[in-house]
Amino acid sequence: MTINQKEEIGKIIAGAENICLIAEDSDLESISSAMALFYTLKELSKNVNLIIEKFPQNLNFLAPSVDFISYPKNFTISIPKKIADIYQIYYEKNDDSLKIHLTVENGTVKKDDISFYFSEAKPDLIITLKIKNYQELLETKLNSFGFLLDSPVLNIDSENSSQNNKNFGRINLINKVSLTEIVLELITVIKGEIINKESADCLLAGLMIYTDNFNGDKITADIFESAALLMKSGADIKKINENLKI
Repeated sequence: MTINQKEEIGKIIAGAENICLIAEDSDLESISSAMALFYTLKELSKNVNLIIEKFPQNLNFLAPSVDFISYPKNFTISIPKKIADIYQIYYEKNDDSLKIHLTVENGTVKKDDISFYFSEAKPDLIITLKIKNYQELLETKLNSFGFLLDSPVLNIDSENSSQNNKNFGRINLINKVSLTEIVLELITVIKGEIINKESADCLLAGLMIYTDNFNGDKITADIFESAALLMKSGADIKKINENLKI
């Protein structure tokens, strides 16, 4: 990470109150790194939302509960006026369901004409982890998350990943090390070397996932030094090993 990147990242995170984390949900290292950032940013009194389609069961031990993964609560149902004029709307609600009734004055409404999207306030910052093509993600998995459009993006990825990153962020933090090492350096930039236990557990889990439990050709001296730092910060390697079962 360059000095300019450190300064720019420090400023953008310091000025952001509402931050959204988007991890590649098919990648365990991406999720564990996102959780480490979640705990760190929460400690800095940020309002953080972690968007993951399906939380992996074997990482549940890293959080007191999965309730911290909060989805938006406000949404909009939209019908273009060129399709139909709606002149009356009412709803009925009971213990089983909510039904919204529309009366059309002109035109015909089909199922495909109705749009559904979340309408939360735009986050001050979006941090993506191992996302290769953010625009493609918005058009597919996150197409109902309209509030994510036009927010500044900190794009974090590892050049060791198999696919090329599209460099879509305002800041693109992409290095030739593991994603976990990049996030660890980022945390020390925004918070210093005092890492809370929850973040340390997540980061050590990320290193263990990346190296296949410290086996194979991905191991470096820097990884061992990072693991030692995390254990000194309270990371419980025995607990992590028992739960990951790598």
